[in-house]
Amino acid sequence: MRRDVFILLSVAFFAILTIDAFSQEENIKEHRPAPIPIELFAGTNGWTYQMVVDKKFSGTNKLGIFGLSYLRANYDNDAYLQESLNLALLKYDIYKGFSVLSGALYSSHWGFRPYAGLQYAYHSRSFMALVNSGFHLTGPRNFETIAMAEYRPQIRGNWSLYTRVQGMYSQNTKIGEHDRSYIYGRLGVSYKSYSAGCAINFDRYGFGAMMIEDHQLGMFISALL
Repeated sequence: MRRDVFILLSVAFFAILTIDAFSQEENIKEHRPAPIPIELFAGTNGWTYQMVVDKKFSGTNKLGIFGLSYLRANYDNDAYLQESLNLALLKYDIYKGFSVLSGALYSSHWGFRPYAGLQYAYHSRSFMALVNSGFHLTGPRNFETIAMAEYRPQIRGNWSLYTRVQGMYSQNTKIGEHDRSYIYGRLGVSYKSYSAGCAINFDRYGFGAMMIEDHQLGMFISALL
C-alpha cells in the first residue's frame, strides 16, 4: 500500500511538471503574488485557525500550489471535537480558472490520504470564489468538496465590508454516508489587509445515530500576508 501511494504521487507530480515544461510560452506574463489569508475564530466552546495558500510558482503562469491548514480545538479538550486538517496539492491551470489538482491531505480523523480533483477559482478586486472537488484515493475513497466565497465591497477609503461563506462536505463512498461537513459564515469590516467581526460555525461529524453536531457563535480576526 505504501509503495502504491508513493508511486501514484510521484507519477502525478512528474506528469504535471512535464506538461508545464512543454506548455510554457516565450513571454510569460508577470503575476501579482496572491496574498495568504490567515484567520483565528474564537467561539462559545472552542476556536479554529485557518491558513490558505493559492500561489503560482515563480516563472510559470500555469503551475502552482494550493494548501490549506486548519486547526480546531475545544476548550474542554473533548477528543471528538479536536481536529487538524492539512492539504498540499499541486495545481495546473487548464482553462479560464479551471485547474487539475493532485497531492495529499492529512486529517487527525482519517490520517494520510492522496487526493486528486479539480478546482475552479475566480478573483476580482472585491469578490473571490473557489471550489475544490475530488476524491481521496485510498481508504473509503471519500468524495469531498470545499467551497468558499468572499465579498469585500468598499465603504470608504481603506475601509470595506467583509463577508465570507465557506463550506465542506465529505461523503464516505464505501458506505454511501455523510462523513464530515461544515459551513462557516463571517460578517465584519476590513481595514487594508485586516478584517474582524461576527462569526458562526456549524460542524457535523459522522452519520445516522452517530452524527455529532457542534454549533458556535463567536468573533473572528483575519489578515492577508
